[in-house]
Amino acid sequence: MRILVVEDDYSIRETLAMVLESFQYQADLVESGEQVLEYLAHTWPDVMLLDLTLPGMTGEEVYQNILNRFGRVPSTVVFSAAQEGASRASHMPGAWFLGKPYTLDQLQEVIAQAGHPRQGAA
Repeated sequence: MRILVVEDDYSIRETLAMVLESFQYQADLVESGEQVLEYLAHTWPDVMLLDLTLPGMTGEEVYQNILNRFGRVPSTVVFSAAQEGASRASHMPGAWFLGKPYTLDQLQEVIAQAGHPRQGAA
């Protein structure tokens, strides 16, 4: 399974890549909304892990820009340490939410769910 990690914090992004690869996933890493749009123009992941707090564009704006440009959004897991993260993620149709900090089991479980999208998800 190909997973796009959208995270501006270098250490979190690199750690997630190592963890995902240990789970036998292919991890592709970007750090900004602009990079997400460039990436999606040529590659479509099975799952996108999307941080809400990014430079230049919020996670919500990234999600909406993807939908506007491509007419669909990859199966998305929103992750955030922000207290209002779950509420913010609820405005992204079909997205799952994973609050920071999370366990590796929680990460693997939500990726498994997101990798088998619900019918009618965006």
